[in-house]
Amino acid sequence: MQVLVTGATGFIGKHIVPRLLQEGFGVRCLTRTGSYRPDAFKNEVEWVIGDLSDPASLKNVCRNIDLVIHLAGIIKSSDTEDFFKINTRGTENLLKAVQNETKIIFISSQAAVGPSKNLAPLSEHALPNPVSAYGRSKLMAEQLFLQPDGPKDYTIIRPAIVYGPEDRESLSVFRIAKYHLDPHIGFRKSYINIVHISDLVEFIMSCIDNNLSGAEIFHINDGNDAGYTQNELIQKAAEYMKTWTIPLYIPKILLKTVACLSSFIAGIRGRSSMLNPDKYNELTARGWVLSSQKAREILDYRPKYDIDTGFKMTLNWYRENGWL
Repeated sequence: MQVLVTGATGFIGKHIVPRLLQEGFGVRCLTRTGSYRPDAFKNEVEWVIGDLSDPASLKNVCRNIDLVIHLAGIIKSSDTEDFFKINTRGTENLLKAVQNETKIIFISSQAAVGPSKNLAPLSEHALPNPVSAYGRSKLMAEQLFLQPDGPKDYTIIRPAIVYGPEDRESLSVFRIAKYHLDPHIGFRKSYINIVHISDLVEFIMSCIDNNLSGAEIFHINDGNDAGYTQNELIQKAAEYMKTWTIPLYIPKILLKTVACLSSFIAGIRGRSSMLNPDKYNELTARGWVLSSQKAREILDYRPKYDIDTGFKMTLNWYRENGWL
């Protein structure tokens, strides 16, 4: 089977490609001219030049492909329009280039469905309510699959926050603990789901040849649907780093002011800011929690990495590679 992977050089891509090669799949990776190619598999896959924003460049990319694993997208930008250009219209261009009989696994995001207002884990039937441009762009990309002229064989996966070795985003949790801080945003607890990269990769693999995954949306987490507070994650990191933390209370109004200012300055400089009004909306939502019950029932999803196992493994990798 020939597999096309978009976003192969990203965090998830750098884990799924070696797994595909291990199982004997032929792998083709979409890349831009001059883009970084991971040493782990740069000589073991077929690299093809293309751009999701350029429909003409995708025709040869998708030729003779049996499966597409679509990971490519952007999570931050100083220009809101970029999210829709890449995440939405880029996906639309890819779908037009792919033959109808080709199976597509689209890695969407928890941001597409949005947070739970009452802290109850959201099922796949929940009415989406994204609170950021990123989330809206991912939801609009999902809706392309549901159109009458959309692909016949697809699976949409909405992972919770993905963490693990090589992830720079979750590194911040360990760095905060390293500096003995325990930030509290506002005065009410909020909850988030997480999932280890290895469990996400295995779930993706389980969707490849399973007919039960066709034309379905799945929510994926580490098995704890109720989630964790941000402070639980920081305390867990501190526990395994054998350090201590002190609480730091951050009023929402202060965070909102800083987010607006940071976004403004980044815009002037033509850069992206991770702390912006959209990120403020995401950080202050109380219930980023999903139910992975459907995945457990239909595809027998059984994550191997709980927070203890996953955090220990991730911390060891950060230390061994000089990230901490």
